[in-house]
Amino acid sequence: MSIYIPILQEYVGNVRIDLEELIDRAGCLVLTLARTDGRRIHLKFDSYMAYRKLDEGDALLTLSAMRKTGGLSKCFYRVDDSDFLIWFNAERCGPASGQPLGHYSVAAINDVVDVLSLDPPTVEMA
Repeated sequence: MSIYIPILQEYVGNVRIDLEELIDRAGCLVLTLARTDGRRIHLKFDSYMAYRKLDEGDALLTLSAMRKTGGLSKCFYRVDDSDFLIWFNAERCGPASGQPLGHYSVAAINDVVDVLSLDPPTVEMA
């Protein structure tokens, strides 16, 4: 079972975020998130391998796991013992040698986005 560990909380504070834009271009995935106070957060994954986006109404098990391990007041998570990563490795017939993949999850107001990446995201505030 996936375990959600809150990360990058210094960029959120006590406000919620909404997924404003998701761009997948030239091997780079960028999530633009709008904070409820009007500021923007850009999460950039330069080495992502896969991602999925779910409406929050379709991510009930994920939200329940987040609630148990990190609380829903958090927005960004590193996921340990990832079910998504297990599925991905099965799809490609085993894990690749070299640098291990990490699973990162973003819980926005209306969406949950999961990203498998070789590196954590870079963060820019706007």
